[in-house]
Amino acid sequence: MKLKHGFRQVQFKIMGKGIQKNDIVKEVEKGNSLEIQQEIDAIFSLLAYAIVAKDWQPDSIERSKRRGYNIGALLVNENNNPVHFGLNCINSTDNATQHGEVRTIIGYLDKTKRFDLTDFTMYTTLEPCIMCAGMMTMTSIKRIVYGQKDVVYSKAFERLAFDSSSIGGYPPYPRQVEVDVSKTEFREALDMGYQKFLKEDKEKYLAKYLASQEAKDIFEEAKNTFLHYKVIFSSNQEILEKAQLFFNQIHIGNGN
Repeated sequence: MKLKHGFRQVQFKIMGKGIQKNDIVKEVEKGNSLEIQQEIDAIFSLLAYAIVAKDWQPDSIERSKRRGYNIGALLVNENNNPVHFGLNCINSTDNATQHGEVRTIIGYLDKTKRFDLTDFTMYTTLEPCIMCAGMMTMTSIKRIVYGQKDVVYSKAFERLAFDSSSIGGYPPYPRQVEVDVSKTEFREALDMGYQKFLKEDKEKYLAKYLASQEAKDIFEEAKNTFLHYKVIFSSNQEILEKAQLFFNQIHIGNGN
């Protein structure tokens, strides 16, 4: 699947408009904090896709013999350094809790002996379920950026934030996580592809779509975009280099 831009153009939108590198003038190069953050989010979203692509589980392998689903998570600290990742491992562990987000959080906390993840950001390739949203909430993760919208298990953070006290229900959960949707075209491609899949496939099973050739092509192009990415804002160059170094040092083995 060849996307509209490939890696020759910037893969995110500033102020609602696609912008090419050669269209950027000095005034835009300076940027503002929102635009610079949008590019940072693009870099780490691309890294999350690239990590999943690096250990892709194809539909040619029997479902029960795959590591798990083609879903992953990336943890980034307050200094914009990627520090840990996790891949879905529900099959290899025979454990329904082993989502990418869970493995990322537990793995990093165990490794660093930290108590929580205050001021950290999580980048995921799929909108988190309620289990993962709950773990992010309880570990005080500041922000989540996800790279594909779920359908059946969607809006977990919004449900935790919902206030039904005025109708005899409950107030919002005491802790809240800031939620953003990735602005990359790869998120748009995955969303559109999955919607088409839901209309045409009898099983209507997200994991099946995420093992398809179409999904693989999207993740692979996201990986290529990441590896060839050219920053718009020079202040993000070091962030990109650290992200690419992190990717190159990954040795896929047990899902993290």
